[in-house]
Amino acid sequence: MDAVSNQNVFLRTNLGVPLPQEDIDLVRASVDSTSEELTIFISLVDIGSVDRSTGWSQMQRRVAELYVVAFGRTLRSQANVNIDIVVLDFCAYSPEDMAPFAQHKTLVAAKDEHAIPTWWPAPMTQNLVVYPQSAAPTESRGQQSGLAPSSSTRRPVPWTSYPHVALGGTFDHLHVGHKILLTAGALAATKRIVCGISAEQLLERKQYKEQLESYRVRELNVLLFLRKIRKDIIFELSPLYDQYGPTATDASIEALVVSHETHPGSNSLNVRRAEHGMPPMQLLPIDLVVTPQADANQPQPDSDDYRASISSENSALKISSTAIRRSLAERQSRH
Repeated sequence: MDAVSNQNVFLRTNLGVPLPQEDIDLVRASVDSTSEELTIFISLVDIGSVDRSTGWSQMQRRVAELYVVAFGRTLRSQANVNIDIVVLDFCAYSPEDMAPFAQHKTLVAAKDEHAIPTWWPAPMTQNLVVYPQSAAPTESRGQQSGLAPSSSTRRPVPWTSYPHVALGGTFDHLHVGHKILLTAGALAATKRIVCGISAEQLLERKQYKEQLESYRVRELNVLLFLRKIRKDIIFELSPLYDQYGPTATDASIEALVVSHETHPGSNSLNVRRAEHGMPPMQLLPIDLVVTPQADANQPQPDSDDYRASISSENSALKISSTAIRRSLAERQSRH
């Protein structure tokens, strides 16, 4: 993938856990081939072979590892590439939903060329880049796809799910950690996501407050991202004026997606619900993973470039909104 394009789509099926070196290299190559926007479409259909509790863990781990590798690559190369991951098996895309990607190049592994869905827009199949470019396809395109063959991608999720799921956060300068949380929430719900976004009154003591995005900007960014990764559920976004938000008044909310940092304090939300005679919510913790490791059978290269790449990927999940605001403030002070 030598040529660089502004906007690309990368399609990958049958991902390993942890990511094998081959997939790590493919993700890095797709980032290197993109200058502005990369959308990674993945298939998790094989997760259906495990039990539902294990399925939840595997789903979030695969999504998180992909974000770590892809965003880590942007840090390493200092590229300003926006990266989104869409799970094709459960996003409920129709052919019409693919229209915004029609002019994007489709980057695909040689072994996956046969897995391009038959409903993939014709311009994208004609604008195809196979990696490695020297590889010859072994099967004809679109005949043995593991992806949903119908007019839309909609499967029952193979992990524990709930009709009404809540989550919350500040979502300032939407970054990798936010996207992992939002993706897990969207894939845990079957009908509705209730997303609380910190109101500006709650952010008065935030560091580098002058670099905070407005509530409307943060709300729009969250909504656009959720609409990109899931098409068949309702999104309800509202400002948070306290730590409870809609969870204290909406008895229909059955589950709350939380990070490990916020998990301990989330029990107070169920205490408040009990005080109002409402049933407790199931807490769904997100496991932020460590840097993906290469295949144990493949020796890891002992080189400065390799160590720098791993360092960047370890930094990917440590990115915070505060760090982004600090960087913006420092950049502004230099001008």
